[in-house]
Amino acid sequence: MGDTEGKSILDAGCGDGYLSRKLAELGAVVTAVECSHQMLAFALAEEQYEPLSITYHNGDIASLPFLADRSFDAVVTNNVIQDTADFEGAFREFGRLLQPGGIYLHIVNHPCFSTPVFGWVKDGEGKKLYRKVDRYFERGPFLVPWGPNSGMEPTVAWHRTLGDTVNSLISCGFRLLQLLEPEPPESWSTLYPNRFDGARIPDFLVLVCKKDEIGG
Repeated sequence: MGDTEGKSILDAGCGDGYLSRKLAELGAVVTAVECSHQMLAFALAEEQYEPLSITYHNGDIASLPFLADRSFDAVVTNNVIQDTADFEGAFREFGRLLQPGGIYLHIVNHPCFSTPVFGWVKDGEGKKLYRKVDRYFERGPFLVPWGPNSGMEPTVAWHRTLGDTVNSLISCGFRLLQLLEPEPPESWSTLYPNRFDGARIPDFLVLVCKKDEIGG
């Protein structure tokens, strides 16, 4: 996203506001939208405790009529689009809201390794052997379990192929600048050995996109 000082940034699907606060601390003028009333309450509580002049809204990121055209320098979605049914509607809204040349930062669980059937295959001692992925071309919702002992109900995610996402972004007036697959630092091998072991494949996909400066 580059230098965020003084930039008008939309955190679309802000959750508890963690990223919104980080951006505000870097000098950005942040507007944040969240559909979950519970998550929004957490974000508002943090804003009340430590004000950073973040403007929060409750809403669906695929329909944001209360936000003006071309009112943002950048939009970010951090692990949100895989939880959004109308992802193309969201992309169209971001295109409307961004100034020509504005940046959209798209961060999701990597669609090549978070498919409707996925998970680590382990040996008898629990050591990870390899990552199982299947049904990559099966679009639509699927259940994502938290873990056998979490006590939490599975969440619903929507699977799309990498091509689905990139082609939709292009059709909505975006140009792909970078495709990133973040790797963990070597220090994680001792600090977080379980997570480092899991980094033999990329957990996340980051697409840096630019709104077309012509027409949009």
